[in-house]
Order: sequence, then C-alpha cells, then structure tokens
Amino acid sequence: MGSRRYSVFSGRVIDCLPETSGKSPHFHILLEGGGERHRVAINTRSGMSHHRKSDLLYFADDDFRHEITQRLTTVPDGVLQIESRPGGLALDYQRGGMFDRRHMRRIPSNRPGPRNDLVDELDFYVDRLRTDPTSRLHAFGTRWGPEHGTPDQVFGFTPGNGIHDVHMNQGNRDEHWHDNGIWSDGGLIIHEPSHDRWAALFLAFQTQSWQTDDRGNPTPYPDQSDSRREFEGNDRSSRARIVGAFVHPNDKKRGVEHVAIRNDSPEPLHVSGWHLLNRNGDATVLDGVVPPLAVHRFPLPADVPLSSRGGLIRLLDGAGDEVDGVSYTRHEARRKHGSLTF
Repeated sequence: MGSRRYSVFSGRVIDCLPETSGKSPHFHILLEGGGERHRVAINTRSGMSHHRKSDLLYFADDDFRHEITQRLTTVPDGVLQIESRPGGLALDYQRGGMFDRRHMRRIPSNRPGPRNDLVDELDFYVDRLRTDPTSRLHAFGTRWGPEHGTPDQVFGFTPGNGIHDVHMNQGNRDEHWHDNGIWSDGGLIIHEPSHDRWAALFLAFQTQSWQTDDRGNPTPYPDQSDSRREFEGNDRSSRARIVGAFVHPNDKKRGVEHVAIRNDSPEPLHVSGWHLLNRNGDATVLDGVVPPLAVHRFPLPADVPLSSRGGLIRLLDGAGDEVDGVSYTRHEARRKHGSLTF
C-alpha cells in the first residue's frame, strides 16, 4: 500500500464545491473539527473519459447499522490516523461486512435533472448535514498535508489539509496497483444524533476487482483473457437497463408496483424467461418484448414486493446472468412517493 496515511477526519460540514468538468472531477467538502479544517476530495468520475467505465459504483445506506458506529461515537473531532487491521476503525468493503456489494449501482457524475447523478447525491447529504448543528461527518481515506504556508486550492484556508481516496482502495489492475491494500478503504459515514440516525456512502471504480488477496491485489491476477472476459461481460450487460420503478412508499400498498426496463439496442429485446429479483432474492418471471431503444414497464405480483425501506432490484437473463442492478434508499422511496428513476 506504499506510504499512504490512511486516516479519518471527523467534524462539521461547513461548505462544499462540486467540479463539473475535467478528466477526473471531484466533489469537495469543507470540514471543521478539533480546531482544524480539512478538504475532503471525492471522485465523481474516473479518468477513463468517454467510456462506460468512467461512471463510479455507488451505494448510500440511509439506515446504516454496523459495529463501527459504536466505535465512532468515541472518536474526537479532527484527524486520526488509522491502523489497517480488523476490529478497529478501518473500513474494508470486502472483509468488513459494510454492505452487500450487489446494492452498488453505476451513477453518472453530473447530468441535467434532479437527484439523478453523484453530484446531486452528495449535495443532498451535505445540505442535510449543514442544517443540523449536531451532525458529524466521518470521512475515510488518505490524508495529505499539512501544507504549511500554502492555502487550500479550493477553499483557501491555511495550511492546506485534506482527505482523498474516498473510495475502495483495493483490487486496482492499472497504474493505481501501488494503492492496493486491505482494511484501508475510503468512505463517508454520517451521524445525526438529533434523528438517532447513521448513514453511509460507499464508492468504487468499475475497473476494480471484488476478489482480492491479503495485499489487496486482484485475484486471479489480471491477464489478457481476464480483461477480455470483463469487456465481453460489460458489452453483454448493455442490452438492457433498469431505468425506473414504482415501489409502495409506505405500508398502505396502493397501486401495482412495476419496474421499467429500457432496451438500448436497435433490435427488439425478447425477455421471456428473464427474472427481476427484489432485495430478498424473490423473483418475478418476465414475458414479452421490449421494442428497440424503448422502455417497457413490467408489473410485479403482490407476493414479490419491493421494500419500502430501501432495497435492490436485479435483472437476470434467461441464463441466470445479471444484466443490470440498481438500489434505492428508504428516503428516496418516500421523497419521490414511490416513483423512482435510475
């Protein structure tokens, strides 16, 4: 893992500034705690521009339940260097039981429309924290600074200090191989005592492997055949996308739930024998055809409901291979009255 200073900064959200252009834009958050200010720089798109893999994988848990929250209640505001080991404050997406990785979904960096990209998602949580003086944000990643005599290049405070690598930090196959390490993943964990609520935001790059060894390197080690399988898999999954759903936002269960699937190909898409799975793995068998470059809604039976508390929707083809998957939070279901777009 090289000489990375794996750390967490805990404090109050003061300000934010998103970048909406450039090869590798970031969303910047200004935190204050322990008499210091730190800038948290969060990737919103990878450097692989003009390619499908430039989108990040994202999951937000608005009801985060994990043993680490109890440990974080005793952490003072300010920066703290973390030992990369289990049983402490370190995050590991693959070993720490933080979340189910199948809940992650591809999310664009920035595009027109409300709450439909990563900048919108981060802005939503930052706004929520700025209005609650009791809230705290714990930002995990790699520390830089202090840069004595040099003001921060975004917010202008002195000396420059910050946290970056706020994403999974293992499974890299490219020039970031040297950043690989276990128990050193980044992320954002939110505590709102006034609402008795914890939330967490997790990010990963599509190019990262979800099978790693005890050094955080991908297994099996990448070779040409491995890269070719990954490319072929991504090409195959581009046939269809889950673009919307209606989920009952409460327990009244009024109206028929449905999932909307878009056919991105110029040919009709026959989905008979395909399956839609809810967060519990219960399946709805599909039947029919989605016209070229069009969207079709598939109703769900009452005995295969979508959870109003947030969940996962997976689309599997007739061979059982996953074509697409999306996730949503309880807050999204309630705020949008059950009408979700992905």
